[in-house]
Amino acid sequence: MLLSNKVAVRDLVEICSIKGIKHVIIAPGSRNAPLTISFNRHPNFTCHSIVDERCAAFFAMGLAQQLNEPVAICCTSGTAVLNFASAIAEAFYQKIPLLILTADRPPEWVGQMDGQTIKQSGIFGNYIKKSFDLPVDTDHADDRWYAQRIVSEAIESTLYPEAGPVHINLPFREPLYEVKDYSNKPLPKVFETTKTLLELPISEIEKLQKNWNKYSKILIVTGLLQPNHLLNKALNQISKQNNIAILTETTSNVFGKNFNRSIDRLIVAIEDEDTSKYKPELLVTLGGPVVSKKVKAFLRKHKPLEHWHINASNDYIDTFQGLTKIIPLSPEKIIPYLINKQDHDSNYREIWLEKDHNLQGIFNNFLNDLEFCDLKAFELILNQIPNESVVQLANSTAVRYSNLFDQPAHKELKCYSNRGTSGIDGTISTAVGSAKAKNALTTVISGDLSFFYDSNALWISPFPQNLKIIVINNKGGSIFRIIDGPAQLEELEPFFEVKHDLNAKYIAKTFGIDYYFCNEETKLKDHLNTVYNDKINSASLLEISTDNELNPEIIKRYFKHLKQN
Repeated sequence: MLLSNKVAVRDLVEICSIKGIKHVIIAPGSRNAPLTISFNRHPNFTCHSIVDERCAAFFAMGLAQQLNEPVAICCTSGTAVLNFASAIAEAFYQKIPLLILTADRPPEWVGQMDGQTIKQSGIFGNYIKKSFDLPVDTDHADDRWYAQRIVSEAIESTLYPEAGPVHINLPFREPLYEVKDYSNKPLPKVFETTKTLLELPISEIEKLQKNWNKYSKILIVTGLLQPNHLLNKALNQISKQNNIAILTETTSNVFGKNFNRSIDRLIVAIEDEDTSKYKPELLVTLGGPVVSKKVKAFLRKHKPLEHWHINASNDYIDTFQGLTKIIPLSPEKIIPYLINKQDHDSNYREIWLEKDHNLQGIFNNFLNDLEFCDLKAFELILNQIPNESVVQLANSTAVRYSNLFDQPAHKELKCYSNRGTSGIDGTISTAVGSAKAKNALTTVISGDLSFFYDSNALWISPFPQNLKIIVINNKGGSIFRIIDGPAQLEELEPFFEVKHDLNAKYIAKTFGIDYYFCNEETKLKDHLNTVYNDKINSASLLEISTDNELNPEIIKRYFKHLKQN
């Protein structure tokens, strides 16, 4: 097999193959030619060529998110490397495995005004698990052993003891395009990590159970989680206990009849009540970040006696400023030990469920008489999205609107959002990678700014035909008319909201994607029927135009309506 004549690259590629990496995303360039040649010619890799490095990195993250396995990304030297940074930070906080391979100039040319040369060693510092620099030459046996060791350690570290991004910087001297036949050469030396599993000793389990059983008001709050059948089953079992209430969000991906879905409307509705009956004695949090600012404010103000955070990562996360215990295990391993078959003399679960049920009725009545706006559009979209399909949600309003509805839970939609860092960049690219990973119907719902910001994602080729893009175009960042503060400032336009008159029609046309437009309810229903027609197997972009000044007024009216009723 003819691969790059740079032996360290040949070894890296073979180790990636041995360790099961299947997808390599390559951002075209010259300095990374040895990697491009070798990955592309090796039979065990699917190589994706993506020009925009930012899109390439988010695409890789979407792939890795769905496949639950490391994906490699590769680029040339210079500012190309920096364009990976946003996706790497997001992957770091979401704990998604990426192997980052950046080509570099040799060290003697760094800082010497040579083209495409910046300081790349350790460039992602705060947002990676580990960083390595391969030796420039591997002529000496020790250098080659060292390079092989680095590559094995890097790939192992993308997954263990927890997933995340790992960086290898590869300085190359010219020539870059020469190849060599390795047909009769032995494979490089590799090592692997035995994946041990943490378990709680019986004594610790008994302590937890004893403490758990003291409380008649236990509140479980779920943050960002991957779909997990075992966890879902355990939470449904424990939700039968009358002293336990469970608050979930769209991105928690857990579904149960005893779960409270819309945190924000619950908190708004109880703010003016006697909150003592809702205040937990024990708070238990699972998973990653929580979207709702209202529940954060509520639990910071009404602190529980204890707060346990259960997460496989040993992260000292104290979001609610009341942390008393970290349990560094996967929640599905802990929850079954806490299930108590004896009922407490408590109505804590029913207080929350009854409130949630009443609020759902109020919400449904509010929607019935609602004019066309973002909130109405979301209702129609979520009604139409097929059950158990994949949904990617952009940040700001899209993910927040989704949390007001029960459809994601009733339909068991697999919902994802870049809530590790909560930036608007990379939403569409992540969705393209997600759709590419599996041949499952995938919908991405985005605001206009997030879409236009990441529209280069439509350049990714071949484009997945199982992806449906829904853009809610309200002519700017309407979130700034909803949150407290910016709406009252004279700088609202153009420095916060950024009004515009753009539409997506010709972007879709440029990239050959079916395009639909609507600005009223009947047409939206018709277009959704077309987009989700089983007989139409093509990528599509549905643009929905709404009134940017009406939308925030509707949300304010809705929360006021909740309080009054």
